[in-house]
Parts: sequence; structure tokens; C-alpha cells
Amino acid sequence: TMRIITMVGSLQHGEQFTIEITSLGCFSGKRQTIQIINNEGIITANLNSSTKVLATFDIEELIRFELQLRELQIGGCSTVDKYVLSNVNETFVTNDGTCSWQGYKQLLALFE
Repeated sequence: TMRIITMVGSLQHGEQFTIEITSLGCFSGKRQTIQIINNEGIITANLNSSTKVLATFDIEELIRFELQLRELQIGGCSTVDKYVLSNVNETFVTNDGTCSWQGYKQLLALFE
């Protein structure tokens, strides 16, 4: 199988990427943008006004999140969560209509 290079896995010093989540069900159309930044090898995540330095475990969670996101099957749910991951090289857009995955919860849990 082809190993997918994740955005967080390929993040070099001084680079960043964003994860934008628009949920039509859970946030009532609210958009959240999480910014992931590599500063001298210290990876931080920013959401609204909170910043968190990511531990190895958190980075593994992010990698797992992104791999799952890229493998999502089309669901038939009326609540659709839209995810946009973008860095300098790529913008990856997908919709989660499964109503069961709810990957954004893993992300928001990083800030709790």
C-alpha cells in the first residue's frame, strides 16, 4: 500500500498548515480553523485564542485523524461536516456525511 504523507508528518521548521471544519449540524454552520505550526521543531496548535504545544501523543492523534479523514467513505447523512486541510503544497477538501466518525471531536479535545 502507498504510505500517505500526512500534513503534520511532513511539517518542516517554519511551516504551518490549517484544518478548517465547517459543520452544518454540530456547530450550526459555525466554522472552526485550527492552525498547526512547526517552530524550531516545537509543534503548536492554535484554535481561537488558545494555543497548545503538541506532545508526541497529540501528533500521533493528528496523523490518525488525517489518515482516517482521507479514507472516509461517502455517507448518506443530512449533517455534513466539511474539512479543508491546506498547506503550501496542497489543499485537501472532503466531506464527512457518515454521522458516525466526527473526527473534529478528536481535534477539539486537544484543547480541553
